[in-house]
This record gives sequence, C-alpha cells and structure tokens, in this order.
Amino acid sequence: MAAPGPLSGRRAAITGGGRGIGRATALALAARGADVGVIARTAAQVERVAAEARDRGVRAVGVAADLATYAACRTAIGAVREALGGVEILVNNAGWTLTTPFLEEDEAYWRRVVDVNLWSTIFCSRVALEWMVEHGGGAIVNVASDAGRVGTSGETVYAAAKGAVIALTRSLAREMAPHGVRVNCVCPGPTETEVLAENRKDPAHAGRIDRMIRLIPLRRVAQPEEIAEAVVFFCSDASRYITGQVLSVSGGLTMV
Repeated sequence: MAAPGPLSGRRAAITGGGRGIGRATALALAARGADVGVIARTAAQVERVAAEARDRGVRAVGVAADLATYAACRTAIGAVREALGGVEILVNNAGWTLTTPFLEEDEAYWRRVVDVNLWSTIFCSRVALEWMVEHGGGAIVNVASDAGRVGTSGETVYAAAKGAVIALTRSLAREMAPHGVRVNCVCPGPTETEVLAENRKDPAHAGRIDRMIRLIPLRRVAQPEEIAEAVVFFCSDASRYITGQVLSVSGGLTMV
C-alpha cells in the first residue's frame, strides 16, 4: 500500500476544474492524497476529471454548475461539502474573458466577466469559510492573473476583476487569520490552455500571442501543471506561515 500523501484527509473544492489549470490543480491535489470536488459548467468535463482523480486513489466528485450567482455557488460548494464531509481547501479558479477592445464591448459582456471572475470568488469563499471557521481553519487559493497586477489591453474589465480578486485575497487573509484560515493568490502568466489554443486560431490573436512570448524571459508559456504546483504549495503545510501573498507564475514576464 502506498504511503499517505501530504494532503491525505484534506478535502478540496476546485472551481473551473474541468480543464486547463483547474484540471491540473485537481489532479495535483489528488496525487498528494486530497479528496477533491471538481466544479465547472460542463458535466462531462467534471465527471472526467473526477474519474481521473479517483484513479489516483482518492475520493472525488464532479459538480456541474454555473457559478455566476450566489445561490449556484452555495449549492455547488454545499454539494462538495456533503459528498466529502467537509472542505478544508478551496481553489477559486473559475475564470472567463475574451480579448476585445473596450469600446466594442457591452454591459452584458462586462457583467458576465465580473460575475465569473470576481463574484464567483466572493460567493464560493463565503460558503467555504462558514465551514472552515466552524471547524478550525483551512486554506483558500485564488487564481487571479498578472493582468490584475499590471493591466493588459484587450482585457480591461477582466484585469479589473482580477485586480479585485487580489485585493479580496489580502483583505480576507487579514480577517480570517485569527480563525486559522490562510488566503493566498496565484497569478498565472500566459498558459498553454484550451483558451490560448482557441485564440491562436485567430491570426490577429496569434500575432499578439507570439509577441507576448518573445517578452517572456523564459521564452515560453507555462504548462497548466506548472501553475498547479504553485497552487498546491499554498494549499499545503509547506506554506503554513504564509498568508495574504500574491505570486506571479509567469516565466518572469511580470516582476512586481
């Protein structure tokens, strides 16, 4: 029998867990022994990732949900908590944007970007924190973006929402520290995900991506697993004296 992993006995909820960074994070947590609840909009994706996690010898559940409303977030986190018996770890990874000029966007688009990137993080954190505070602590890791640290053209409202997530991280870290809850933030740079692949299909976006890669000191985009390693660090006891921190994982593109 394999030795228990460093996160054995912990229970984690991962939003946006159906693909990309979320999937990589769910599987990395499972590989270290954590039971995982995988939350995303597409049922087939969450069930597939949950099955992959179970192949690593842990309990896993997939929950299909659109996290744009408080009610949906309360139901989704509640489903994970009920299935696994609790939730000591929350990874707020759900995110969405398009690359479009600000003056060509409309209110419906802005509201969707803010709902998915900011409000889902607030809502899911509130629900998970109720359990964590009552049961002696936990860890929240918010996945923001370097766009929220330095800004980016073509993603103005997304950058604003992610900047708010960074501020939320620091404020919650201060407020929750007396309850034994640590709150940290990982800011990925360009990452090899399905969204990036889709953007490459557009010649205009492909050129922008190539120019961006040339600015990265390590001269490549990240793999989802490389972002997941940073997230797992903040979930683990290796970071037990770290809270309120924002870590860029961007190959040196952002140094702030």
